Amino acid sequence: MAENFLNRIAGAFSKAAPTQTLGTSRTEGGVMTGEGAGTFDEPNRQLNLVGIRRFQEYDRLARDVSIIGAGTRLFLNLIGNAVWTVNPPLGLNDNELPAAQEYADQAYKDIFNMTTSWASVTRKTAAYKLYGFCIQEWTAKKKPDGTIGIKDIEHRPQRTIARWKRDEGGTVESVVQHAAGRKDVELPRSKIIYAVDDTLTDSPEGVGLFRHLQVSATRLELFQDLEEIGFTTDLRGIPIARGPLAEMRKAVLDAGPEGSAARVNEEARRASLLSPLRSWLEKHLRNERSGMLLPSDPYISTGVDKATSPSTMPKWTLELLNGDSQSFDAMANAINRMNQELARTLGVEHLLLGADGGGSLALARSKVGTFYLTVTSTLLDLLEIYDRDLLSWWSDLNGVPEELRPQMGVNEISDRDVEQLLEGLAKLAMAGAPVLPDDPAVGEIYDLWGLTRPPERMDDMDLSLNPGRNDPPTADPNDPDAEMDRTQEETVAKVRLLRSRTNMAKSRRR
Repeated sequence: MAENFLNRIAGAFSKAAPTQTLGTSRTEGGVMTGEGAGTFDEPNRQLNLVGIRRFQEYDRLARDVSIIGAGTRLFLNLIGNAVWTVNPPLGLNDNELPAAQEYADQAYKDIFNMTTSWASVTRKTAAYKLYGFCIQEWTAKKKPDGTIGIKDIEHRPQRTIARWKRDEGGTVESVVQHAAGRKDVELPRSKIIYAVDDTLTDSPEGVGLFRHLQVSATRLELFQDLEEIGFTTDLRGIPIARGPLAEMRKAVLDAGPEGSAARVNEEARRASLLSPLRSWLEKHLRNERSGMLLPSDPYISTGVDKATSPSTMPKWTLELLNGDSQSFDAMANAINRMNQELARTLGVEHLLLGADGGGSLALARSKVGTFYLTVTSTLLDLLEIYDRDLLSWWSDLNGVPEELRPQMGVNEISDRDVEQLLEGLAKLAMAGAPVLPDDPAVGEIYDLWGLTRPPERMDDMDLSLNPGRNDPPTADPNDPDAEMDRTQEETVAKVRLLRSRTNMAKSRRR
């Protein structure tokens, strides 16, 4: 049986070596060695979404559409405010830990001493969720002690990426950047930090949230334009003007033959009288200076006995055709619906709760919690990206052993309700698990309140006002057991930081 199994394996390998890539993630767009930007997976072919034009359109949406700008800033600012650390690998023994910690401290100093701030770097990287991809170029520097540090990490705008170079399997090998006034520059994969949202496509450019927002944002802008036109025209309808056109035309014809001076003068007079009306029809927006002075001459009516009398109809009038104003309520509802759709796509629907007088606290908590899960998921993605594209090459340049390579860490961003947290702790106490004054949870609750933390050790507290409880024995500062307890608490606090999914899997395997 074992021999048959080996024969089957050998037969499979004879057709294709296990180290050989047979398939590809390519689609029908592009050329193998130089695929152009904007050539991937865009079946609609809308004019403003083809090529680099779509990135200009995305920038415009973030600037001009308020809900998109608010949601984008909220998401990226939360990413930029996260607290990052560089940690030694998990699962090291006592002999390996000091050297690994030294490498981690060195990497931390290099990352937070660049020309560009680390918060700006993380915001630019996280924007790949919006644009579809992000490319940043790192530059190394040699430090006085002989080690290699990080000079800077600079963003390369999406609209400047002219071509992608991929191998036969579809893996990105390099990108070509086109900048005005200089030659195209090829950036190898080993020189860039590359993030892509390829959930819905195999394109190296990905598909970001801005692509999903574009159609709804266009409709929203159209509805807002129509609403503005309605308000500026007094919400009533189409403007109209009346004048004695036939009478003025007859006066021109009666002035004399064509080309005569009298007829030219009468034609000029007719044009001057009609000019204010034509201008008002073309530019009838209401403002504090809107107004029009017209003659009050009425039409003269002639009776059966040829007697004449003034009529009630003036020769010159300005008015608006009456319109049904109910359509403006429907327009407002359509605008609100588009705003809700855009906010839902961005995951910031909680920003609009209460705007219409509806909503509840439970609904707000649910939507806020979902948004913060998205932020946490993005932070986990960034951890893996920085471990792969930043700390990996930094370790190679500094000769760090594989097993001692530092890893990125970041604190979890969440919206914690202190009242809800205290309610949960009270229920734990009623179930027989009370929180003691020296519990680490007490310090974290003080942090949420913005207050100074109480002493972490029981022997540092003044319990003289609690006669119902015996004072704990005074701990000896030189006691090795007490020092061990303190070290364990610090270790637990460090583990609360998020680590990449890959590193967490490695630690569990160990």
